[in-house]
Amino acid sequence: MNPMATDPPRLRKFLWSVFVLLWSSATFAERFDAVLIAEQPCPATVSTKRPDNPSSILLVPGQEYSVVGTNRADPSHYRLRFEDANPKERWVEIRCGRLAEAPATTPGPDAPQSPSLSSRVGSMESQLVLAASWQPAFCEVRGTRPECRDQTPERTDARHFSLHGLWPQPIGNSYCGVAERERNLSKSGRWRLLPALDLGAATRARLGTVMPGTLSDLQRHQWIKHGTCYGTDADTYFRHSMLLLEQLNTSGVRELFEENIGKRLSATRVRAAFDDAFGKGAGERVRLSCSEGLIEELRIGLAGVVDDTAELGGLILAAPKRSPDCRGGWVDQVGIQGARSR
Repeated sequence: MNPMATDPPRLRKFLWSVFVLLWSSATFAERFDAVLIAEQPCPATVSTKRPDNPSSILLVPGQEYSVVGTNRADPSHYRLRFEDANPKERWVEIRCGRLAEAPATTPGPDAPQSPSLSSRVGSMESQLVLAASWQPAFCEVRGTRPECRDQTPERTDARHFSLHGLWPQPIGNSYCGVAERERNLSKSGRWRLLPALDLGAATRARLGTVMPGTLSDLQRHQWIKHGTCYGTDADTYFRHSMLLLEQLNTSGVRELFEENIGKRLSATRVRAAFDDAFGKGAGERVRLSCSEGLIEELRIGLAGVVDDTAELGGLILAAPKRSPDCRGGWVDQVGIQGARSR
């Protein structure tokens, strides 16, 4: 005798398993209507087997995407539709978000439409670090770099902070959807061999001024390592980065550094300048990075939505507190000055 015939709980469990299997086969093996609420900035690839991702499309955490199918009954990937992409339908791993029911009603012709991919970029709420370099200090210990060979007192980077990068957090959130070859080139410093970036003429020209490292193709490295996890295209990523840097350079923080070129600054004074410029508590979100007794970089914690109207002060105050790391150092001037006493 079949033991399940006399064991109702086991029979119910068996029937439920059969139901789930049939329902999964009928539903998920075919195309269906649902939305994926993204939870990670995963790449949208044209294949479940290869990392090919034309236009470097990434999911934006918090956004909804139309799900049109899966790769099998017990799926490892969802098939999503991106109206602005080519091809429009892409694959993402199921770990990248959670499913939700699609809207039950179809909007009329006058109803507001869901924003397209291109109109959503840059609207993700996240934690970031803005890395702003003091270029004379950078060049003091790296004088052979192309961006350091002809640095002069008249150049912008002699008295202003320079853009190092805008880094999605936490640490390790990098190289999103990047192929192994590009990842290896980035890590080994062979940045000139990385793909050229699709930047507008205005963005490219401005970047050449505020990021001296473009002479070493730093922008390609920053995009491959950090920008691919930002959730936008390269042009938007750098426009946002430069917008934040500009607000730093028009603040009392830059004035403090310029007034103290050739002198020492403590982390306490730097943090107090952030409080004065961006609000009480802003300084507690700033970390100093020092090398050879010099203040080489400020690493500024940010949190919130970055778009074309973002305000640096609000983003700083929303971020978690950070340790100062370096207690202070010299504010270097252009040219090789030699070692300072600590």
